[in-house]
Amino acid sequence: MKKCDIIIPIYNALDCLKECVDSVIKNTDLSINGLILIDDKSPDKNVKVYLKELENKYPDKNIDVLYNEKNLGFVGTVNRGMEYSKRDVLLLNSDTEVPAKWLDNIKKCAYSDKNIATVTALSNNATLVSVPIGLQPNKIPEKFSFEDYAKIVADASFLEYPDLPTAHGFCMFIKRKVLDLVGFFDAEKFGRGYGEENDFSFRCMDYGYRNVVCDNVIVLHKESQSFSDDKTQLLKHNLETLHERYPVYSQKIDLWCREFPLKKICDNIYYNIELRNKKNILFLVHDFNNPTTNLGGTTIHCMDLINELRSKYNFHVLFPSNGIYKVHSFFEKDERIISLGGVNAFSALSYYNNDYKIIVEKVIKGLQINVLHVHHMIGHYFDVLDICKENHVKSIITLHDFYCLCPSINMLYNMDEYCLNRDESRKDCKECLHNKMRLVNNIIPIWQKRWSEFLVDFDLVITPSKSTKEIIEKIYNKIECTAIEHGIKTNKVKSNLTSQNDNFNVAFVGVMAKHKGAKVVEYLIKHSNNKSIKYHLFGTTEFKSLENSTSNYTNHGKYCREELPMLLKENHIHLVCNLSIWPETYSYTLTETISSGVPVMALDLGAVSERIKKYGFGWVINSSASNEEILNTVQSIYENHVDYQHKIDNLNNYRIKTVNEMAKEYDNQYNVESRIFDVQALRELLEYNQDVPKVGYNAQLDEILNSRRWKLVSRIQLPEILKKLSRKIIK
Repeated sequence: MKKCDIIIPIYNALDCLKECVDSVIKNTDLSINGLILIDDKSPDKNVKVYLKELENKYPDKNIDVLYNEKNLGFVGTVNRGMEYSKRDVLLLNSDTEVPAKWLDNIKKCAYSDKNIATVTALSNNATLVSVPIGLQPNKIPEKFSFEDYAKIVADASFLEYPDLPTAHGFCMFIKRKVLDLVGFFDAEKFGRGYGEENDFSFRCMDYGYRNVVCDNVIVLHKESQSFSDDKTQLLKHNLETLHERYPVYSQKIDLWCREFPLKKICDNIYYNIELRNKKNILFLVHDFNNPTTNLGGTTIHCMDLINELRSKYNFHVLFPSNGIYKVHSFFEKDERIISLGGVNAFSALSYYNNDYKIIVEKVIKGLQINVLHVHHMIGHYFDVLDICKENHVKSIITLHDFYCLCPSINMLYNMDEYCLNRDESRKDCKECLHNKMRLVNNIIPIWQKRWSEFLVDFDLVITPSKSTKEIIEKIYNKIECTAIEHGIKTNKVKSNLTSQNDNFNVAFVGVMAKHKGAKVVEYLIKHSNNKSIKYHLFGTTEFKSLENSTSNYTNHGKYCREELPMLLKENHIHLVCNLSIWPETYSYTLTETISSGVPVMALDLGAVSERIKKYGFGWVINSSASNEEILNTVQSIYENHVDYQHKIDNLNNYRIKTVNEMAKEYDNQYNVESRIFDVQALRELLEYNQDVPKVGYNAQLDEILNSRRWKLVSRIQLPEILKKLSRKIIK
């Protein structure tokens, strides 16, 4: 690579000069390249003292010090330096600092194309090349030294070397062959400075050369943006000179600023600053196109966690969207969305996909992910866990539904009956899958085998309720789940309801479909003979019979989530019936209902009945109860005033879990560092640990160690883990 002379014009500002020169000496090979320091007759006598000391201190380095006999100004001084040097030159202001490898990277940029004349580095404060906020001064990001920041910029670089309309003289590399052809700066027109590099750059373009920015080097520039009246007049005069000489000057500069080709570079630097500020957590979700309006429970849960913890972590959500994958990043005060591309997939039920693996590997490495948190696997593939293992990323999955047990999700046999309650002799998975998903084969055995192998490799498997945990663990006996109930943002009201009213209003909330108990609702409305009991639907329905209101039934139609408390209050609702015929894993609707001060009746299934039975704020009916029995229960609730009041008291005493409380539990999990030991390492630990019997290498040990991927929260737990293993082997 060609040699280069760094030219620093000097006029007072000794403290800045020292910092600049120190950084150049530290970060530049001055046995190959040269440093030319030119004192432009500085009034401060200490400048000359410092330069003499410098010459004596570094006799082995290519440092030349020149002294102007009279003040030449910036242009005259750098022209003297360019004439003194016979090589490529780099003009560097004395109020700058340079990072490691700066000159090598700038030279690589310059010689990446024979048509490049000048190269300008990025800076925190250099108008056109300022980053991460373009076209204005920037501070070095908090928590980072300049050296650390420079490394971030280098790592974030696209190495595209975009064109500039004009170089910037604070750090400007010029090829010697260009100087020989184009000449030096115009000292006659721009002798006192301002605009000389613009004039030179336009001359270079007239000769067919390019001015580019080196986007993997940033140089710290301390120049003040304030101008004295004298400097303002000088700048105005020199701009007029430029416009006279180059009529298209303003047009080219304005067009470049409007299009701002460095935006992608600025965005990527900003992204990388934020990534290094905090731990990065990657969510996998199936539906995230409209996270602020999407009322799905999984999306609500994700946004609750993000909003509660984004001051502590950076969250990145990977999701499929219209055939391509996107990442929605949430920083403390900003959001960014990037598109990544699509995948070739011949089946929606594939377990692995190489195109997806490439995408997710870029995401995990590029976003420096520390924790993977899977919220749903629809549209995602098992490859993600392999990438986590390779990159030592902690893995967590929350099972929001039963997709891991059956791709039809809700575990309803032909949409009529809860699958796991059905007698095996009367269950035909092949028929059910064909009816619900048009699948030809019974894939459930292989589906559950693959999912069992997938889940066992997670550091943590979370369920939103104890009932869901029990269902999952019953089928996957090698999986140990942790139940963390969702929290909710709501203002719980004290209930003053009583069943001693002329009318007793019963409500159904949400989408009234078959699996939500629409047939039961239909029966209750049709067969209720008690004129005091009125029924209400807040939501939509798939049943035509429920679309129109009747004398004892009102269809209020679709509602917004935040409207529910007001709707229940305005319509004097005494009871909400949750008649889902499958075990919901949480139910936001239940929490929103009881926070509004209304008790609930539900079938004895899943998280809904679990909470009702635990806290006593409602009624639970046997899941096999007939429609008539359910109708009688509603009648009984209305008539039994003492029991109703007891449920209201329990409801008022019940404290709803907040989002903040939930977030603290997840925060604890995100912060626990998982230490993963492979089988061989555990064998050696068992063999040489003094606290446990010597067990040797045997088939039984192999079987135990290979039965799962062992995870230890900390080394403190190691002796206890080893003892348990030893006891298993000895038995």
